Amino acid sequence: MAESLVPALTSIAEEEEVVSDLDAITDPARLKRFRTTAKMIHTNAGKKLMQSIKVGEDRDTVRAFRAIYVRDFDSLEKHHDRYVQCNAPNCSQDDFDGERDWIEAVIYDHQAILAKCDDYLAQTNPKPASTVSRASSRHSSVSSRQARIHEAERKEKEAELMLQQVEDETRRREEDDAKLREAEDYKRKVESERRQREIRDEIDLQRLSGAIKRQQLNDVAVDDQAAPTRASSVVSS
Repeated sequence: MAESLVPALTSIAEEEEVVSDLDAITDPARLKRFRTTAKMIHTNAGKKLMQSIKVGEDRDTVRAFRAIYVRDFDSLEKHHDRYVQCNAPNCSQDDFDGERDWIEAVIYDHQAILAKCDDYLAQTNPKPASTVSRASSRHSSVSSRQARIHEAERKEKEAELMLQQVEDETRRREEDDAKLREAEDYKRKVESERRQREIRDEIDLQRLSGAIKRQQLNDVAVDDQAAPTRASSVVSS
């Protein structure tokens, strides 16, 4: 594809007459026209280079466009230097400063486009087998470490689950023991209250029995005291 595209690029020689000996030209006006044409060709070459990157051309095509772009810059730079040299007698310091700023701006744009091109070539550069092997080895090592991490995390979760189960079982037993103790306490309380009632009933019964016996004893004593009196009455009669 590169071979079919490269001839389509316009060269300075096709735009202007072929300059076999640039140093032989001394006319500033003519040299400025050559420089203007060289700048146009260089700009177009840069646009085509960036377009090839934008559409994702293969590396060989992009490298061909890059080579033409660099070649056209070299030609532009030569035309610029020759023009400034021949036009120097007509230039003031401000004119020289303006020409310097002009070429510096061209160089800045030129280097910026080359940097983008080189980034593209670096990104599309196929990795050597050794690099792929190292990458595969690193990937394998990373995968192994990740597997060990996952295994450790799995065991940690299992241990946490076992701990939770033990804690739940302990808590359940404590709750059951508490309920059992509560039931036993209630049973003992009921038994104690029942026993207390029996004792109170026994006390009441004994108290009542004692009262009855005391009453009976009093009744007997009264009868005994009344018996001599009745006997005396009978004798007197």
